[in-house]
Amino acid sequence: MDIPVALKFYNNKSFDYYSDRIVKQFFERLKNKDFSTVKCKDCGRILLPPKLFCDICYSSKLEWVTLPSVGVLYAFTQQSKAFRFSTPDVIGIVEFENIGRILTRINGRYEDLKIGMHVELEFLELEQGIVLHQFKPVHK
Repeated sequence: MDIPVALKFYNNKSFDYYSDRIVKQFFERLKNKDFSTVKCKDCGRILLPPKLFCDICYSSKLEWVTLPSVGVLYAFTQQSKAFRFSTPDVIGIVEFENIGRILTRINGRYEDLKIGMHVELEFLELEQGIVLHQFKPVHK
């Protein structure tokens, strides 16, 4: 798959497009097929997306934890004009029990998706070594 236009733009610049060191580590871990985030060592909150400090107790004592590879499709929509990927593209929110939700690409036909269905993690490898997360329906 081609690299998203937005990432291609930033790769052509001498510019660090990661918002902070935690986000950079998140994407480096994805390259190694490690879907993870940070957990506060003081209060136990799992921060998704990863942050530099806990938004509950404000501690910066964090550790990396692996996220589940299966979640529940909470919401989804289809884009007729996509900036990043080919169209039509399905974008959804996947919920992980007792953790939170994440916005992600859904690798499935819009017509086949249902709110509440289980979806599983896939890694989407793009040009120039960029790896993103996406989810696909679990067919039973």
